Amino acid sequence: MRVIGYTCLNTLSQQPKNYSLEEQEHIIKEYVGANSWELVEMQRELTDTNSGQQHQPRLAQIIDDSDKGKFDALVIPRLDRLTRNIRQLNTLISEMCIKNGIELISIEEGLDTRTEAGELALRLIEIITKWDTKRISDRTREIIARKRAKGERVGHAPFGFTYRNKRLVAVEQELKTVSLIREQREKGYSYHKIAKFLNERKVPSKRGGIWYAETVKTVYQNAVADRHRADDEPRAAEMGD
Repeated sequence: MRVIGYTCLNTLSQQPKNYSLEEQEHIIKEYVGANSWELVEMQRELTDTNSGQQHQPRLAQIIDDSDKGKFDALVIPRLDRLTRNIRQLNTLISEMCIKNGIELISIEEGLDTRTEAGELALRLIEIITKWDTKRISDRTREIIARKRAKGERVGHAPFGFTYRNKRLVAVEQELKTVSLIREQREKGYSYHKIAKFLNERKVPSKRGGIWYAETVKTVYQNAVADRHRADDEPRAAEMGD
């Protein structure tokens, strides 16, 4: 079996005991060797934030490469070395593991998705991840509703717009990106493929970071909803006449 080893260390956090990058790599290499697998690549990731949105480009690249037949499994020393980014975890499970059939093996927990117990654990993680994403979304909507009821300006402007004098104003470059996303989606590309397409072409996101499948999905669905509302307005006017 061809495997990729992945190690991660947050430079702003106290280093976990016996979990330097070198020690993580040693654990992976011993485990891979004991199973007579082929270690095709070892990826090191250094992060420098305590937020749940930490930037992990090497892990993102592994997910992107999961449909190219380069490897069969991703091996990590333990689960907390993977990611705290809920969107990235959701993409890893849904795209890399479930859709592309890449196995996930976490050594310390004994998680191996080739087994029935490992597959069940993966499904449970997927369910919890989706639930947490929805919980955050619902909580955000509640906060927004309360702010709007008080007449307060709510959060960041949607992609394609910015606030100017408390009014939404179109951002032409972002609207071009919205059109590009819509075109790619109408060609049948998945949100993950579109995110990869945008990242490869260095198309900037709203805050300048990398694109994720969930971000693309939100932009696309908002664009479709806006288009439907625009289509409904003339019909409503006609009915009123």
